Amino acid sequence: MNCRLSRGLLALVLLMLPALADAVDLTGRVSLLGSGARSQPGDIGHLPGGNNTQLLDQESLRLMLDDAAQAHEWSLHFKTLRQNFVRYPVTSLQSSDLFRSDKLSGNWQNNQTSNHTTRIRYEFDRAFYKLRAKNITFAVGRQPIDWGSGRFWQPLNVFGAFAPTDLDTDYKPGIDAATLKWFPSAFSSLTAVFVPPLNRQVVTRASGAVHYRQQVGESSEVALLAGSVLGDSVSGASFETDVGGVGWRLEGRYTTAKHGSVWWVSGIDYQFEDSTTLTVEWYENSAGAASEAELAAISNDRAVRYGLQQQLGRHVLGMSLNRTMTPLLSGNYLMLASGLKGAGNNTSLSLLHQVSFIYSLSNESDLLFALLIATGKGVSAVGVSQSEFGHAPASAMLRYRRYF
Repeated sequence: MNCRLSRGLLALVLLMLPALADAVDLTGRVSLLGSGARSQPGDIGHLPGGNNTQLLDQESLRLMLDDAAQAHEWSLHFKTLRQNFVRYPVTSLQSSDLFRSDKLSGNWQNNQTSNHTTRIRYEFDRAFYKLRAKNITFAVGRQPIDWGSGRFWQPLNVFGAFAPTDLDTDYKPGIDAATLKWFPSAFSSLTAVFVPPLNRQVVTRASGAVHYRQQVGESSEVALLAGSVLGDSVSGASFETDVGGVGWRLEGRYTTAKHGSVWWVSGIDYQFEDSTTLTVEWYENSAGAASEAELAAISNDRAVRYGLQQQLGRHVLGMSLNRTMTPLLSGNYLMLASGLKGAGNNTSLSLLHQVSFIYSLSNESDLLFALLIATGKGVSAVGVSQSEFGHAPASAMLRYRRYF
């Protein structure tokens, strides 16, 4: 991006914030994060005979201006982020990048050595204006689009979704779109979304979709989807209900990409009397890999690189246990399992375990601690993954977060 334009936009926002704050409440969130990993042979980034401790420290600030009236609403979220990587994989691609212009962001990266990188980034994560008229709303600008009923995976979230292992899901990234939403009744909605091809380095066609949601009875809901995303036609549906105290859901999508592929998930939720919630979900994607030999080609696919297709394998089982231990402490255990056929036609299983605890320090702040351990085949001698999760090194993370 042009450096002068980046500095100009940043200066303009900083000058406008005090004036805007006089009219509406200025809120924000600051987050401090530290993460460490120890890679073993077969893990990504392992160096034989070298220092295999990977470190990341990250500081982020989000400033939020939101105002809602009876006839209109607007939102402006400015986010800045500093990251320091030491032998840590540097990642930057996000699904939202496919559906937004890069003119509202700036990025500076300093590769001090081959193993040490510092990056500073800022962006407008939300910047939209919404009009209301009776049972219709119209919004234009950078705004979040969040569809689907799945807990770990949402096939209907065609413009991007959080990964099952994401620990920060407070704010879904916005995309540059125009949306028209109609409420035929108090229990239904019809949403039309148009996304122009703003990122012309990757996307050459506009995207659009229509999403319909309808409540059925007291505890059921059905949703339908149709559209064209990144040049491929998509259609899908979901259904969720509650029977005998157990939540049931089924969600699926068909796309013409890769000569036609079907992606669906099914799952259940059950809450025990001790405030423990069990969630189980099965992931099935015909565009995923069924064998280790297919992983390399899948990894280079655009949908995988940008996170629109979150898993490499065709079949994945997800299970989580969430429990409120005390009024201030909650814990969560997540397990993902995937099997792939090897050279001898034998199926090898890889597992990912993630344990996290959140302690509430006050109404505005909390402390999170998380551990991640993966098992299974690691990368091959030429650096190609041989399983879904086996290449991930064991890691720990500590995060402090405060709202103001």
